Formats: sequence, C-alpha cells, structure tokens
Amino acid sequence: MVAAWWPRLRTPALLVAAALLSGFTLLREIGPHDEGLMLQAAQRIADGEWPYRDFWWNYGPGQPLLLAIPVELFGPSLLWWRIVRVALDAIVALLAYRLARRGGAPEWLALTAWLAAAAAMAWPATPGPNPAALALVLGAVLLARRRTWLAGAMCGVAVAFRPEIGGAGAIAVALVGGGWPSLGVAAGVAVAGLAPFFAVAPGDMLDDTVGFLGVQDMQRLPLDVTPGTTDPNKALEALFPAILVAATALWAVWAAVRRPRWALPALPLLAVGLLYLLGRPDEFHLVPLSVVLAIALAVAAAGELARAAQVALVVALALIVLHGVERRANQLVRPPALAAVPAPVADGVKTTPADAAALGGLLPRIEALVPPGRPIFVAPPRFDRVSVGDPLLYVLAQRPNPTRYDVIQPGIATTAEVQREMIADLERARPEVLVRWLDPRATRSEPNASARSSGVRLLDRYLAQRYEPVARFGPYRLERLRTR
Repeated sequence: MVAAWWPRLRTPALLVAAALLSGFTLLREIGPHDEGLMLQAAQRIADGEWPYRDFWWNYGPGQPLLLAIPVELFGPSLLWWRIVRVALDAIVALLAYRLARRGGAPEWLALTAWLAAAAAMAWPATPGPNPAALALVLGAVLLARRRTWLAGAMCGVAVAFRPEIGGAGAIAVALVGGGWPSLGVAAGVAVAGLAPFFAVAPGDMLDDTVGFLGVQDMQRLPLDVTPGTTDPNKALEALFPAILVAATALWAVWAAVRRPRWALPALPLLAVGLLYLLGRPDEFHLVPLSVVLAIALAVAAAGELARAAQVALVVALALIVLHGVERRANQLVRPPALAAVPAPVADGVKTTPADAAALGGLLPRIEALVPPGRPIFVAPPRFDRVSVGDPLLYVLAQRPNPTRYDVIQPGIATTAEVQREMIADLERARPEVLVRWLDPRATRSEPNASARSSGVRLLDRYLAQRYEPVARFGPYRLERLRTR
C-alpha cells in the first residue's frame, strides 16, 4: 500500500535520490581521454571555433555546444559537465519510472526500473552525450500522444547529441502515436540543427563522421562470456555486457510470443542500445541499453501472467539493479585515496595522489615556459599505434592545441595524411613545449586492429628532431623546442 504522502512528494524525492546516487562522486577522479575530448571541444567552441571545420570531431555537435555555454558564461571548469551530468542522470531515472508506470507497471516494479536506471546512469560518469540524448528521447516518448510535435522536435534535437538514439526515438514516438507528423518534425529539427555545421564545412563534417565509420572497427571489442575470476562482484562486472545481451534476447522472445502493442515502439531504442553495446562491450557502452531495457523488463513483467516468465523477467531486471547498485555501494564504502588536481580550472576535482603530484610539478613548468595564449602539444608515446590520448592536459594547462586533432584515434592519427597535416600545423605554430603522456593507459593493447602498428612514424621522427626532454613528472615527460 502506497503512503498518502508519496504521490505528492514522489517526483522531487525520486529526482533528489537519483541526483544523490549520481552526485556523491562528483569531485572524484579525472578522465584524461574522454573528459579531455569533450571539455577541449567545448573550450574550442567557446573560443569561436567550429567543429569539423576547425577541429576534427567524429561525434554530433550537441554535447560540446551544451558544455560550451557555461564555459562562455562563467569560464572553464571541470565542474560544469559534472553538474549537468548529475541533473540529466536524475531526469532520465525519473522518466524511466514514469514510462514504467505508463506501461502498467505497479509501483514496486516502476521503482525497481527507476533504481536500475539511476544506478546505470550514475556509473561510469563521463561527459558524453548519452544522458542528454536519453533524457530527450524518453521525455519525447512520454509526451508522444499528448504533444506530438514537441515530442518529434525533442527527438530531432537528440540527433545532434547521438544521431542513432535520436533517430530511434523518432521512430518510437511515431509508433506510440505521433505518426508521420512527428517523424516529419523530428527530421526537420534534426536537419535544421545540423545544417549550419554542414554549410560551414560539408566535406570535413562528412569525413569526420561518416568517413570515420570506415575505421571505427579498429576499436571494437569482442563480447566476453568468461568471468575470469571467482569473486562474485568482479564476475558480475565482467559478465554484465553478456548479461545485458541475454536479457535483451529474453525480452525479445517474450515480445515475439506475447506481442503486446507497446513492444514495437520499444524495439528501435532497444536495438540501438544493443548495437551500441556490441560495438564495444565495455563499461562505457552499457548505459543506453541498461536504461531502456530496465523499463521494458518492468512493463513486460507487469503484464505477464505466467509465473515462470514473470520471474525470469524480474530476475533480469534485478541483475541490472544489482550491477549498478553494487558499483555505487563499492564507491561509497571504499572511497579511493585522492588529492586535489593542482589547476585553477579543477575547482576541487580530485585525482590520484601520484597524478596530483605529477601535475603539481608539470603545470607550473608549463606556466613558466609558455605564455598565456601560446600553444603546447600533448602526444601519446607513439603515433604509429595509439589507444587513447590526454587532451585534458590542454584544459588543465589552459593552453591551446596547435593542431586540429584532440582526438587521438587509430586509423586517423596513425595515418600519413593526418601526421603530415599535424606536422605542418606544428611548424607554423612552433609550440615551445611538448608533453609526452606515457601513462600505461596510452600503451595498453586491445584485441583489435588498434594493437597493430600502422608503420607511419612521420610525426614521431619530427618530434624527436624538434624537441629534447628536460624533465619527467610521473607519466608526463616535458620536452622543449630545440634551439637551432
């Protein structure tokens, strides 16, 4: 029985609880690659640059545009994306609850879907576009029958964040009741949102986005179906992508047998989430499928009369909850040792003590050697074989990148064409400082084509000729332009 006060306080209570679940690690840890890419893109846009034309960008323009707003209004900070992320996480979790209730789930099942979504959104926390896209699309599905045009427009906006999620959302809205009018509005808004970027640099935009699909397979990972450990928590973590795939298959079989009317609108979003996960089944690609599947499982279990089938659906939902809650509980009761990032833009955000000490030595040296506004160049250990880079260092040092390439991607930075372009940019700008990021993350080998050398060492040879090492701070090797 639901308490009398619960309906009045439900919405703020669910928002606050999800925000707390997401936000208690707000100041913890930094992401040299993922965080750096998005914040560097936001900074470039705030400085007047256009994605695709002025810097290489294989994603939609929505997320860096969103994050550029607080940068432009209040200045750069590692906090802005974290605050936005916590708010979006809470909104997505609330929408999951409301969609489950709309689908006929009783209160306990809807709250289970809410908890699954809240925990899934809370970890891992990155500044990527998934939360914004999910919030727009789930909100659109909720509004589809009452405000068709607004729902379509929201999906069109979502395309600028994640085109596949926005497109799947537009189809779902049309199937829920929006029909062709909502699809037309979604398409119109999507075209209007992307048109300025295409008009400014049509070739660059197509090369960076559509062209990138030709080399994206270099970063794909196989689906691991072995736990690799006897620790139950670690086994759940390792097997969770496979568990999500199995749970999706369970739902699909149930939907094929029962054929509920609501299953067809859910299918596009589930399919997109599944394909996104299968492309690279790691912890960073779990979120879209985890959230949408939690809603679908809750609604399916609510309408299932056969006890065995209902139990199977609830167990699948419970595993999503268990994975997310276990990860957050671990982070709550076993906080890592951290120290403040020694940079003004950090605003209290922390990293490992070793990294804080290294940055505490490196950043003042950059400040002393490179005047404000002058560029530095941050490089991985080698350019013939790359995994990830450290574009966050540009943000922390508040020094620009003289090249178009913040994204260090295999198949892009490993090619002769791009390396020659970067060399030309470096020759024009002649940055006084090169920082080689020698962190183990930059040299790890994955079971895909990124582990193989392209054989192209043009940029490495150029850097060796132009720069000489002067100091080492942990994983950061500071090098200075040679005097001729």
